[in-house]
Parts: sequence; C-alpha cells; structure tokens
Amino acid sequence: MASVTDLQSNVDWRALLDALGRFDIEGAIAALNINEAAWAEYSSAMTQAYAVAGASTAAQIQAQGIAGIGTRFRMTNPRAQDWIRQNVTESVEGFTIEQISVARTVIEAGYARGQGPRNIAIDLVGRVQGGVRSGGVLGLDGPRAARLQAVTQGMRSAEGVRGLVIVGHDGSLELRYKVNPATAQRIIRAYKAGTAVPEAERLISERQYSNALLKARADTVAATETGNAVMSARDEEWQQLVESQGLDASAVRKTWRHRRGSKDGRPDHIAMSGTSVMGLNTPFVLPDGTMMQHPHDPAGGARHNINCGCDCTYSLTYSKGLE
Repeated sequence: MASVTDLQSNVDWRALLDALGRFDIEGAIAALNINEAAWAEYSSAMTQAYAVAGASTAAQIQAQGIAGIGTRFRMTNPRAQDWIRQNVTESVEGFTIEQISVARTVIEAGYARGQGPRNIAIDLVGRVQGGVRSGGVLGLDGPRAARLQAVTQGMRSAEGVRGLVIVGHDGSLELRYKVNPATAQRIIRAYKAGTAVPEAERLISERQYSNALLKARADTVAATETGNAVMSARDEEWQQLVESQGLDASAVRKTWRHRRGSKDGRPDHIAMSGTSVMGLNTPFVLPDGTMMQHPHDPAGGARHNINCGCDCTYSLTYSKGLE
C-alpha cells in the first residue's frame, strides 16, 4: 500500500497530460515514473520477514537442544542470497513490468474509446479527494485492473450498465463482477431505469471499487509472500544446520500442517495435514501429483500458494553420535 501511495505521489501530472494530448504513449508512461524504487518498503519488509523467520527457527532449534551455542541463521549463505534475488529483487522487477503493461493497456483502451487526456489520466492514477489521491489502476495487477476498467467504464452509459447485469431465467438480476453492495445497488437501479449510473454515485463507486481491489491485492500479497518468506527461511535454516553440524539430512522429519478450517481450505492441503516425510530434501507429494518441499514452495505455483495458510514443522529423529 505504501508503494501505491509512492507511485501516485510521484506522477508528473503536467507531463502526463501533455504526452496523452500528443498521443505519446511512451511519454505518458515515462511521466508515471514507475520504477523499482517505488517498492522499497516492500523489498525491506520481505527481506526482514525472511531474516526474522530464519533467526527464529535457529533459536527454536537451539532451544530444543539439537544444536549448541553459535547456531545462527546466515543471511550471507549463497542459497539465502539467491532467495533474496529471486523473491525480492526479481519480484520487484516483475511488479514494475506489470504496472507499465497495465498503464499501456489503459491508455490504449482510452484512446480507442475516444477519451480525452484528463479522463485517461484519472483512469490511470485516480482523483484527489480530501487531499488524498485514490482510485485508478496503479498498484493493481492485470486481471484486477481489467475488472476495474470494465465496471467503471460500464457505469458511464446505459448500454454499459446493461453489459454489467446478468438476468437469470427467473428474472433475477446479478452483476457480472463482484463489487461492494452499495455499488451493486447503484448499478441495478440504473439498469432498471435504463440509464447510466448518475455521475455523483459513479464517482463514489469508482473510488470504493478501486480501493477494494487494491486492498484485496495487498492482502493477497501479504499473506502469500509472508508465507513464502517464513517457510523458505525455516527450510534454509535447517539446510544450514545440517551442513554446519554434520547432521544426517535423511533423519529430518517434515510434517505438513493445515492451519485453517476446512470450510475454505484447499482439499489437497486438508488431505495433506499431518502427513510426514523423512529427509530434509524429500518432497511432499500432494494428491494432484504436485511435489513441494514445504507449504508455500514456489514449485507449487499459484494453485497451491495464493493465500495458503499451511505450515510445516521440522524435527530430528536422532542426534549425531546418538544413533
């Protein structure tokens, strides 16, 4: 969220309007000042989460008597540094590329609809209300930005409103996209009246929907990436322990823990709860055939990692010299 505020506050508004007025897409994107520096707080938080999780794991191992004094999580380990590169540096590069792509899509769509520079700029970065800029697509991923555009553009005309509403066989009305209740009511009222959503109501809904989508993305990133950082650091500390203490990696037991209720849990993850494998580098094999070293392992892909709440516990079945 801090990164989005940074992006919005560093837009060169005059240069943006000027470039859009000249149909200069690349110039408009340059005026948005989208670069890796905007995600400085994200990078710091991710790196810290990884470091703290590793240090906490080392302390727990020491408390269990598995390792002696001097057991520490080493952020300078090449594997740890590689994790930072892949999950922090490359992620930020991906965010930047994604934001530029989203901006280009919005600009091109705006031109295709015959919108003027100011309206396209507002679609990009939102409006200033109460001294705070909100709305717009900055900070949203591609799919969420597309949903925002579909809803906000649809509300602007009677035809667009009709496109947002699905009429059931029984005459019931529902929206094509999930929006907040107040926005749904405004769209349904406009549909019944055969009009666009009144401007004053539309502006409120645009801000509400944009903020809701942004919060949803922030929550998803927070849950998913924190889980990745914590579990990856825990696994890395055990790797470092095995190497530094000369332990037998095959004597490490890993147990998958499903930490959330079954109502919204993934069936594969619920089925895995309590499953143990022997060997630090032995993967868990999920019912669908996916192999993961631990919950939140990037090898599981989005299917198994987005908003996952699972955990993994590690234990040593014996200590060196006590076989």
